[in-house]
Amino acid sequence: MTDDTTAPASTAAGAQPGTAEPRVGAGPPDRPSLGWTELLVGAVLYLVLSIAGGALLFVAGGGMPAAVPLLAVTGVATLVAALAVLALRVRWLPAIGLRRTTLGWLLVAVAAGLVARVLAAALGYGYQQVTGDMSNPQAFLGDALGGGGVLVFAGILLTGALLVPFAEELLFRGIGYGALRRYGVWVAVPASSAVFALAHGVNVVMVIALLLGVVCALLYERSRSVWPAVVAHSVFNASGFVVAGLFLGGAGS
Repeated sequence: MTDDTTAPASTAAGAQPGTAEPRVGAGPPDRPSLGWTELLVGAVLYLVLSIAGGALLFVAGGGMPAAVPLLAVTGVATLVAALAVLALRVRWLPAIGLRRTTLGWLLVAVAAGLVARVLAAALGYGYQQVTGDMSNPQAFLGDALGGGGVLVFAGILLTGALLVPFAEELLFRGIGYGALRRYGVWVAVPASSAVFALAHGVNVVMVIALLLGVVCALLYERSRSVWPAVVAHSVFNASGFVVAGLFLGGAGS
């Protein structure tokens, strides 16, 4: 985890009154903070890289790519977009939350991820009952978990519960929430969470992603580190994969 060499309160960029900590998304004293430049470039890069990566897999595989390669490409594309955006102007890892945190916050994050997983099940069911939309664009993951064997199960855990959460938290919380934080928490939390939700499409996953986005944004805001958000996101995804794998019989095949 990256150490943070935060400047004193009198000189730190975006410093909150009465503290030595800069606000989330603030750059170092001699460089700009995250803003609309990062938001817009990040959105374009994310879309271009994700679509290009998916298209290459589709062509190379002669059809719908397998779950693990698709998750890996998605994670890499998202991570590249986040780091490329950071390199534009700010060029300071703590600006996207890559700073040390405490064991207490990591334990809170584990609990938050598990609670969010339980709430997500109820929220997803409610969405389906109200809208009648029973589609699930992530159903292919369930198919892979159910019949892919132990190696596929492990691959999905590594890519979908480690790589993707890390990359998405850097982009959607580190860049997205960080850039919007200048407008206050009450704007940044719902706005960044809505963008994160819409990135998953208009379907049952959207409302679940909205819930997860709010949880991760609040963890980031309170801890001043992106690592609790990464942990909560990882626990959320991993618990879903484990439950699906056990239920579908994929973990033991």
